Amino acid sequence: MKNAWPQRFRRGSPRELGFEPGRLERISGVVDRALEAGRTAGVLTAVIRDGALAWFDVRGCRDVATGKPIEADTLFRIYSMTKPITTAAVMMLVEEARIGLQDPLSRFFPEYREMEVYVGGDEPPFLTEPAVREITVRDLLTHTAGLAYGIGDEHPVEKRFEADVWGPVSRDRSLTLRDLARLIADRPLVHQPGTHWRYSIANDLLGALVEEVSGMPFVGFLEQRLFGPLGMDRTWFTVPEAERDRLASVYTPSEIGLEPSPDPPILSFEQTDAHPNGGGGLVSSAGDYLAFAQMFLDGGRATDANGRPGDYVLAPATVRMMMTDHLPRGVAGWSGPGVGFGYGGSVVTDLTQFAGYGSLGRYGWGGAASTGFWVDPVERIVGLVLQQAVPYSAQLADDVTTTVYQAVAG
Repeated sequence: MKNAWPQRFRRGSPRELGFEPGRLERISGVVDRALEAGRTAGVLTAVIRDGALAWFDVRGCRDVATGKPIEADTLFRIYSMTKPITTAAVMMLVEEARIGLQDPLSRFFPEYREMEVYVGGDEPPFLTEPAVREITVRDLLTHTAGLAYGIGDEHPVEKRFEADVWGPVSRDRSLTLRDLARLIADRPLVHQPGTHWRYSIANDLLGALVEEVSGMPFVGFLEQRLFGPLGMDRTWFTVPEAERDRLASVYTPSEIGLEPSPDPPILSFEQTDAHPNGGGGLVSSAGDYLAFAQMFLDGGRATDANGRPGDYVLAPATVRMMMTDHLPRGVAGWSGPGVGFGYGGSVVTDLTQFAGYGSLGRYGWGGAASTGFWVDPVERIVGLVLQQAVPYSAQLADDVTTTVYQAVAG
């Protein structure tokens, strides 16, 4: 059945799982208001506690023109929710002592040995100074390397980055991840390594690192080491042709209603590139991403597509490390006061400063099409919000999060 709950998870009674059922039903009202206001076309929401689904709901359309509904097996562009997946792959190689967190990036890519840092200028050649130290793997994992992203930022380096990196990437599908690493190294850093948090192309570079160190294509590594053990058989960089009807369309709210939004030229979800985007290139399903997120609460252990406990894909100590704030002292992340950054996602660090619901150590991240997930190790909750609405807005995911926590009764 299209709208059946993902079979890998047992269905639990909300009350038995510690929720007040009537209060949990408020999620429906939150989503309905977003749909009625024209902020999104369709939404899937899910809540797991203690490994069982307490809530799973689909509303609205995956395609407005045809009226095709959002269903349990609908596919979503998860964009930056790819980043925790790429990070998990890196941490597998850290566990094997093939990558060290403090390793300089130049150990693997020599062109990063002597980087330049932007000092001034509106156009190239910029005024620069030498980096005072090398970029480390840990800098990449925490977005403190000083790298640019080239996506909508007005900083002079960011604007050139968009043209000089993403331009070639979007034009040449044969460009490899190793080629991408060389392109990035030719650009100056926006700031000195370790001094600021700046959302960046770091995870694309981490994908190249996985490929370089493992000796396997990045896609193959993910399929063999992560997707296979977790039963994630509906997660791809390139959606198979037979599955494309299930891919939800992306929309932008406007004064005249929801307007279709084309995929960005740097990402091709229907054509294979030699440079799979480790920062934002995956398409996934609710069941698959819930399996990935639940792995964090299970201490790194997989649950396969049939709900059976599997092997550990990560060690419990590694999962704890990923869910711990690693920002240098005095460096603030993007998510506001009380929130730091672990490896691959944000981490709640101070409840007196955090403007939201959750526990210390709550870990999660979102994607450009207004998707979001979180993992709460204290309340033992996984939450997921999937939709396809751009530009990014955290409003619905935040509202659903609030509604979930106000329903917790024990």
